[in-house]
Order: sequence, then C-alpha cells, then structure tokens
Amino acid sequence: MRNSCKLANMKRILFVAFILSCVFFEARAQSEAELYAKTQVLKKERKCGEAIPLLLKMLEQKPNDTKLLNDVGWCYNETKQFEKAITHLQKAIQIDSSNATAHAEIGYSYYSTQMYTVAIANLNIANTYQPKTETTLYYLGLCFVRLNSKADAVKKYNELSLMNSSYAGKLLDEIKAMK
Repeated sequence: MRNSCKLANMKRILFVAFILSCVFFEARAQSEAELYAKTQVLKKERKCGEAIPLLLKMLEQKPNDTKLLNDVGWCYNETKQFEKAITHLQKAIQIDSSNATAHAEIGYSYYSTQMYTVAIANLNIANTYQPKTETTLYYLGLCFVRLNSKADAVKKYNELSLMNSSYAGKLLDEIKAMK
C-alpha cells in the first residue's frame, strides 16, 4: 500500500512538472516570436542599431538560424559594418549554400568594400537561386560599371528595363558616366 501511495505521488509530481515545462516553453516561444517581430519593425524603420543587439541575443539561442543570420547581416550592412555582415552571412551560407538572401547581402557587402569580383560571384549565385531580383541585378550592374565592363553593365540594365524596374534608370546614369 505504501509503495502505491509513493507511486501515485510521484506520478502527480511528474504531471505537474510536465505541465509547468509546457507552460514555460510556450511562454518562451511566444516571447521569442514577439522579440523577432520587434526586430522586424526596427529593421523596417531602419533602426538597425537597436535591432542588432536583439538579433544577436536571439542568435545565442539559435546560432544556426539562417533567417536570423541574414537579418543580422542585413542590419550590419545597413550600419556600414561590412566585415561583421560578411562574418554572419558567411555562416548562413555555410549552413545553406543555396541561401539566395545571404548571397545577395554578402554580395552587397563586398560591393561596398570595393571587392567587385567577389561581389559578382556572390550576386550571380543569388541570381541563380532567386532570379530577377531587382537589387541583385542592380548591384551586379554597378559592379560591372566599377570594373569598367560596360557591355556587362548594359546587359544588367537591359534586364532591369524589361522588368520596368526603377533601378534601370539609376544604373543607366552610372553607365553613361563611365569613361
């Protein structure tokens, strides 16, 4: 009889522990979702200096989350911290080599640091996995302009023109300014 009481008490304790852990994990998931939503609002408002610490905190819990790595990279690019952006975006690419967003963002990082051939390589990969993205084509065109490869820049201009992209005119201005 005594053993069955102990067993019944043990079952109650385990049940209560299980319920508490479920509540804890649900609250944690909800707070993570709220925190992520806040970072997205900050990104949209271009308040990346405020978003970065929150994203880094989230990365501590999920260090291999490519979406978080992409967001951190984007925010570092936005704040002109290109080396930090490259570090996070390289990790995202190591985790998922077909991550078009990471390739496009790291391409922008390399463009911004005047490493045009490396930028072109990454932007081309991004274009392979996610074709006809306006900003990718635009920065490809700008890289070709900076490398004085007018024919390649014109090809990107033509692609943007066919898409009726607002970037087409901007790229054309850069092409016209080439010597």
